[in-house]
Parts: sequence; structure tokens; C-alpha cells
Amino acid sequence: MSAACDHTRTQIIARRDGVDYLECLDCRQIFEAEDLEPVKVEDDEE
Repeated sequence: MSAACDHTRTQIIARRDGVDYLECLDCRQIFEAEDLEPVKVEDDEE
């Protein structure tokens, strides 16, 4: 079983209706750019 790819090396391969489609240069997976964007995590400091 192989390790999960972090998709650190990508290129834009298409843009349609304001959505960018990326290809990972390491694992060749294709996905929407918004799927790759990190989710902001807020730290609760007490």
C-alpha cells in the first residue's frame, strides 16, 4: 500500500466556468483547485 500523496507539485490543466482543474505531477490525479486549498483552523487560546 503506497503513502498518500500531498499534491505539492501541481499544474493547471483546464479552467471552465470559473473552476480551475489541477493535475498532480507526482500521482497524476486530477481535481478541482478548491479541493486542494487548506482549510483554515483557528486555535482556541485560553
